[in-house]
Amino acid sequence: MRFQENRHYVFFDSHCPMCSNWARKILRWDTEGVFILVSAHSTIAASWAIERGLGIELFQNSIVYFRPTTLWYQEAKALKLIGKNLKGLPLILGILLWFAPEWLINIIYRRIASNRRKEIKGCEFTLKDSFDGRLKL
Repeated sequence: MRFQENRHYVFFDSHCPMCSNWARKILRWDTEGVFILVSAHSTIAASWAIERGLGIELFQNSIVYFRPTTLWYQEAKALKLIGKNLKGLPLILGILLWFAPEWLINIIYRRIASNRRKEIKGCEFTLKDSFDGRLKL
């Protein structure tokens, strides 16, 4: 896959119901259509990780934000950059992301990530979910 410079890429665990739910929200709040969400279980994600000398275990408990013109980020920094670039993000979430320190966001994020599969029930993305090509499974 060729990464476009004007796009924001988010690698997420599409097998996790909670992650899929938040991915749907990102796509819904992306009123300008600049985000592309990529399943951490896809060949795209595997290739991306290999090109950077990373293991795919990076995606097991972390969201990853990537722009071709910048570095990649995970956890709190990724969440802050995603929130900053979502024009349709609810104001209260934007305020929380903006003012909360990254160390605190990381503590909360890691706690949720370690328990997400046993605490959250829901549905994963399916192949019929296309979101105008902005979802890569």
